[in-house]
Amino acid sequence: MNLSKLENLEAIALIGIIMINKIILNFQKSIISSTGSSAWLNTIYICIIAILFTYLIVRLFKNFPNLDILDISNYLGGKFLKVIIGIMYIMLFIVISVLLIRNFSESLKIIYFNSSPIVFLIAFFVVSSCIANKYGIKVIAKVNLILAPIIFISIILILFASAKGFIFQRLLPILGYGFNETFFSGLTNIFGFSGLAYIFFLQPFLKSYKDFKKVSIISFIISSIYLFLSVICLLLVFSFVTNSNESISIYLLTRMVRNGDFIQRANAIFVLIWTLSVLSYSSITLYFMLHVTKKLTNIENTNPINYCYGSLILSSSLLIANIAQYTAFTETILKYGTIIFIFFINIPVLIFANIKHLIYTKRKQSKLSKNEAT
Repeated sequence: MNLSKLENLEAIALIGIIMINKIILNFQKSIISSTGSSAWLNTIYICIIAILFTYLIVRLFKNFPNLDILDISNYLGGKFLKVIIGIMYIMLFIVISVLLIRNFSESLKIIYFNSSPIVFLIAFFVVSSCIANKYGIKVIAKVNLILAPIIFISIILILFASAKGFIFQRLLPILGYGFNETFFSGLTNIFGFSGLAYIFFLQPFLKSYKDFKKVSIISFIISSIYLFLSVICLLLVFSFVTNSNESISIYLLTRMVRNGDFIQRANAIFVLIWTLSVLSYSSITLYFMLHVTKKLTNIENTNPINYCYGSLILSSSLLIANIAQYTAFTETILKYGTIIFIFFINIPVLIFANIKHLIYTKRKQSKLSKNEAT
């Protein structure tokens, strides 16, 4: 599993597919349920903050070209800090994989496979992800680059098709449940940008570390646009979306994609596209699990660990009883745990590493000045 360099478009598609799956897997419903009719305003707010944080992270990486968060953790606190951060990332990626695969498998079962055991649907995603990771990140990225435009276009088609059902009065009152819910407690909706966790590893994968800023910011601007459009479309079309039992809210919009007798029940096509999207996301997440493990243990062959992680994800996915349990875990433990980890652990690590680098640079310059003086 060699570290292969990615083209800029491949990297943008990689981060984009991670973020677009938040839309497919119903994150908009969480925003709407917590902020009401001001969901569109809250989305703009958190998107701006997420892009600013992306810029901050990129700036903090500037003094550490071609390094990732594990390398910087090692620079700041030695192997101990590197192992701690690495283990936390592995745990985060495992939880993301388990919840992602179980939630989408449950959705597929509800929509099309009522009589099929859930274990077969979960196994499909897990086994496929394990096979994909035998070929490395470069192959995953190339396949993902082919899928990404199809996935992005499918979302755009759905959003435009839903325009005929817009009722703009549903945007009122502008502040929804109130100012506090929109701008303060609603700030936790930045959890939707948990894809930030992946850019802490992105820089060494790029052919030129100088493109890190461009790739990261473009990725999150595109993701922000898609999130905003999906939220506002759901808000304008379905007043009942917050009380809907649909596990994929945007699936409701696919029923509006019609063209007389020529195109009907297009939702089946979209579900197929989203299945490929989720499969791509799970493959990427599994790769990063293996990548972190490899950096922590210095092992060469990750194939045995690949299958071990696959078995762990499969068995853990079966522990979730239903969508309600998934939602409860996501809205409490995962949401706040991810926010704390990304914004209150990873970013401070980068800040303190930059302080250490600045002190070291000044001392080095001081010594050079003294030597020149003598």
